[in-house]
Amino acid sequence: MSGLRNLAALATSASTSRVLNLNLVAKRYPDDPMRKKAPLFTDALLNRSILVKHRLRRDEVYLLPTSTTVATKIIFPLDFDNLELGGRSIFVNQKGFRQAICDVVGDRELELEKDFLVLSLLNELPSLDPFLVREQLRRNNHKPAECYFSISPADTSRMQNFTSAEMAPLIRMAFGSTRGNASGSGGMVGKLADALLSANADSLLDPLRETLGLQGDQFTQGIFSWKGFIYYKWQFSEMIQSLIRVTQEMDQMKPSGRNDAATREEIRVLKTSIRNRIRDAARNCSKVLALYDDAFADLVHRGNTAAFRRFLLEAPIFFLDLGHSMGMISHISSFWVYRFKGGSTELPTSEEFRDILSEFEMGLAPRQSYSQPW
Repeated sequence: MSGLRNLAALATSASTSRVLNLNLVAKRYPDDPMRKKAPLFTDALLNRSILVKHRLRRDEVYLLPTSTTVATKIIFPLDFDNLELGGRSIFVNQKGFRQAICDVVGDRELELEKDFLVLSLLNELPSLDPFLVREQLRRNNHKPAECYFSISPADTSRMQNFTSAEMAPLIRMAFGSTRGNASGSGGMVGKLADALLSANADSLLDPLRETLGLQGDQFTQGIFSWKGFIYYKWQFSEMIQSLIRVTQEMDQMKPSGRNDAATREEIRVLKTSIRNRIRDAARNCSKVLALYDDAFADLVHRGNTAAFRRFLLEAPIFFLDLGHSMGMISHISSFWVYRFKGGSTELPTSEEFRDILSEFEMGLAPRQSYSQPW
């Protein structure tokens, strides 16, 4: 059984990078015809489950046949309307994984092949943020309904001011030309930011549609990409401050118990490696985000709509690089805060601290880049 407090907390979790709450999607979009026509999973129970990127505890490592620090956990609530009752959890690729799924949803393994493939694709990802998930599935010819990729209400609320500031130059450009004055467009910034962050762009975005010269599905794809880069810029801006705090506390940490010279040296080497790898991951994020900033500036300052339009339509491939880099750093930051509670007096032993740092280093190991040359 899942811990009751933990499962209930997932019902309102704001962490879209860690949680994909399909039960909440079903409740939020009960009558959406596309959700019924193009579900994420074909099995009804899987399509109401809660997926979590979970940092494995020591007593859970044995469940998985390969060495990993973060696993994808599938939680099947006992009651979809009352998560406090708990649920059954299964790790993707744990020993006896397929049979464990069949024990929950019914013994029809052949009918679940497509769902097993989707679970495998999600398991390859370091996080479950909507832009990373959508691009991973799209690249593998699976296109679920758009409702599965909306940003959580809590994250949307926190992104509001950031998005308004990000959009303001283009909104003023679009509305200044259509309404004759830039000041009149100022009051529209918040409303248009709301429209951009919503699951479906409405008629408020028509002036931007005209500015970008996009129609139909191209406009939908372009808005998705734009929303994705704003989301990642916002997430990156928040993450940097958290990383600074984590690395400072990591350097200042003085483990309890015996601390021999060999262990001290191993910890020192691990700290250096982690700092370097975090710096490399942050630089990679900055490099990819700079491509968006340059294309956006080219549009706003030089009116180059063609280049920005092309960037938006070809940009989703960059979500994979961004998601991989930020996903692992985010896991480190969230685990550190969870374990040490911002300077808790409950210090780890030298052996535990070394193990934590070893897991961090493994998680930050370089990955194959998916980005195409620009």
